[in-house]
Amino acid sequence: MIRLLHTSDWHLGRQLYGHSLLEDQAFALERLLELIDRLQPHGLLIAGDIFDRPLPPEAAVALLDRFLHETAAKRKLPVFLIPGNHDSCERLGFASGLLRERGVTIFAKVEDAFTPVLVRGDAGDEALIYGIPFVEPADIGRALGRVDIESPDHALNELCRELISKNQARDDSHLPRVLLCHAFVAGAETCDSEKEIFIGGSSIVNPSAFQDFAYTALGHLHRPQQAGADHIRYCGSLLQYSKSEIGYPKGIVEVRITGAATIEHNTHHLPIRRPLRFLEGDLTELVRQAAGDSEREDYIIASYTDQGAVLDAFTKLYAVYPNLLHVSRTLGFNPTTLPMLEARVNRDTVSELDLFAEFFQAATGEALSERERITLNKVIIELCREEAMP
Repeated sequence: MIRLLHTSDWHLGRQLYGHSLLEDQAFALERLLELIDRLQPHGLLIAGDIFDRPLPPEAAVALLDRFLHETAAKRKLPVFLIPGNHDSCERLGFASGLLRERGVTIFAKVEDAFTPVLVRGDAGDEALIYGIPFVEPADIGRALGRVDIESPDHALNELCRELISKNQARDDSHLPRVLLCHAFVAGAETCDSEKEIFIGGSSIVNPSAFQDFAYTALGHLHRPQQAGADHIRYCGSLLQYSKSEIGYPKGIVEVRITGAATIEHNTHHLPIRRPLRFLEGDLTELVRQAAGDSEREDYIIASYTDQGAVLDAFTKLYAVYPNLLHVSRTLGFNPTTLPMLEARVNRDTVSELDLFAEFFQAATGEALSERERITLNKVIIELCREEAMP
């Protein structure tokens, strides 16, 4: 049996509403090391977006360096990784030739995909690890000597077909093949954290591209899920990186390969240093309920529903939620009313007062009071006088 751990989308150096998550990421990687010590896998797969941006902060680079030292150097665990759309292939691939000799394989160029690495498991079981870095379709086209490749789907289908063709000529072509890839595969669900990874054309890849691999370890989407087939999977991101990820389980996928290519998998959830939560309600009530909130040390995104003027909402909530990240006001805005309002803008029969009153009701869910209408009408009259002045 061969046991592999699949992880991705660490986004080291990420900030959430201006707050650095490096301590939380370091905590998660410590828990990953504990999982490695417990499961004793034969390889670690990191499917892209190791960093949050192409030029990561020094502390993020140092964190990755420490982790690779703990895994490859101290534990002698083979590590396989690819750059994602947030990474720089050139920077992440620095010294990749030397690192490969030390047990860290970085598939930083398209050409690296043609040199799989053998991983050994129990009782002589073996598998081949392939990796495709995130690059533009044209880069894959150049590597294949093709000028007709324009879309990610076409690029990955043609590249995978070529990889399998080259594999057939190898003496070990009978071994199970495992692929690392960073892409948006059809059949999967997105969230607010993921950015469009291609400009122009469709970014969606058909899962049939990966049909000849025993397991495809995907990165890019932050929700753990399969993509078209059970052996084509996203493990999800290391942490919760947006409000839309609240409630997503975070963990590591353990992949077990037995026999020729029998795949089993299960997810091990990692403890989170500070979960992300969303609170909504009247500001006074939000402050009051904090006294009985046993999890008030969590990261908090809050939205208050008060309709009147509110002063120092962030300060009041920060006093009771020390890890408050962001505060906003909940408005009863109904976007379906916008076309109706836009249609009425050009109608001369609608007064400025009535038009604003309709907008106010669409935005807040409440009608203007008679006092507010009188005050607003005085302001409109005064503005009209100013405009009429020479």
